[in-house]
Amino acid sequence: MHPFKDSTIKSWMLYVIGLLIPIGVMLLVEILQSRHNERISNGNSTSRRYVFMDYEIPDWMLEAYKKIGIFGFGVLVTQLTTDIAKYSIGRLRPHFFAVCQPIMPDGTTCASFLNQNKYIMDFHCNGVGSTERMLKEARLSFPSGHSSFSFFTMVYLAMYLQSRMTWQGSKLLRHFLQFCFIMVAWYTALSR
Repeated sequence: MHPFKDSTIKSWMLYVIGLLIPIGVMLLVEILQSRHNERISNGNSTSRRYVFMDYEIPDWMLEAYKKIGIFGFGVLVTQLTTDIAKYSIGRLRPHFFAVCQPIMPDGTTCASFLNQNKYIMDFHCNGVGSTERMLKEARLSFPSGHSSFSFFTMVYLAMYLQSRMTWQGSKLLRHFLQFCFIMVAWYTALSR
């Protein structure tokens, strides 16, 4: 029986890393890309200007808005898909027995000789020392929400860097950053 232990990657850490890093990188790249484009064109821009309440919206802000909007939509769709699968499949976590402490209708437990080598479907959770949330989460093992979220955010960021980061200064910087971001997702998946 596997004991219950807290996540290695806490949910708040996952969301800080998976949301703040990609959004921050996208904003930085769009600002730098816009400055680079302004230097090349020397102020002779033929692009369409957007004005909101007598304020001209900079090009970098429009591009960042588009990229971050697509990113946000992808995050929501990924989480929706993962949650639908979790609640449809309902696979048990390794610590299910430690959290649930199942009791059969006849009052026996899984440790009883009578229940050895049986597939048990009729039971209720004793759950001594377990919260309702722990009991609910014990049935939602697959697919991993942490893994799907981290892989979507980091793969999106790696693909974004491939398409938007065109700095000529270093040939390997973009690839190194992409590798680091994918390794963050990989570590999160391995921790599950």
